[in-house]
Amino acid sequence: MYRNRQYLTVSGVDAWNSLVALTDDINKLCAERGWTQGTLLTRTFGTFNELCFEFDYPDLATYERELREWMADPETGALMQRLDSIEREGNGYDELWMEAEPVTI
Repeated sequence: MYRNRQYLTVSGVDAWNSLVALTDDINKLCAERGWTQGTLLTRTFGTFNELCFEFDYPDLATYERELREWMADPETGALMQRLDSIEREGNGYDELWMEAEPVTI
């Protein structure tokens, strides 16, 4: 299993609510395309106004295929422009985690 975490920081309530609405729109598009849908999370304690959009994939091939399709889809550009207008510049980053398995020595 692979988990993609996209960390986003916003400024203020309006930007927060806009990001929540945007992630709903992203999930609707993902559902239409048969792609993995994400879950928007925020910390219970820690940095203020930071959110994490998290996606779970069964394998690396699925993650790579959906990312290529996302980048090639004309409708995703408008969603990315909306994200650029909401997110606080310079604070976003993403991670890709994989499920840990036992090491054989």
